[in-house]
Amino acid sequence: MKSFDLHVKVEATEKEYSMIELSGFLDAHTVNSFETHIEEVLKGGVTRLAIDLNDLSYISSAGIGALMTLTHHLRKKQGDLVLFRPNQKVFKILDLLGFTKIFNVALNEQELKSYLNPHTR
Repeated sequence: MKSFDLHVKVEATEKEYSMIELSGFLDAHTVNSFETHIEEVLKGGVTRLAIDLNDLSYISSAGIGALMTLTHHLRKKQGDLVLFRPNQKVFKILDLLGFTKIFNVALNEQELKSYLNPHTR
């Protein structure tokens, strides 16, 4: 049986927000690893977060649930989460299930900055 991994890269950008790049699969098998990485990022006081989904191959309901929990957590702290550059496959999953109306989704840098820059809101 083939195993699928989730790769997470975290970087601080412009000190306005942090960026997390995901690749691989975000599903029931990898969601715990994702949540562990997120907990480490949040320990640093991050409240504005962008998650780059361009290289994510698949997201399941478990992955979407983890993103919902993260969004709720950040908004309680007056922060926010933006799903950045979802590829066509991932965007279709989110859109078909109605999550593009719940999450902030930025298709390009300009949209991302409009969501995460507190001076442009």
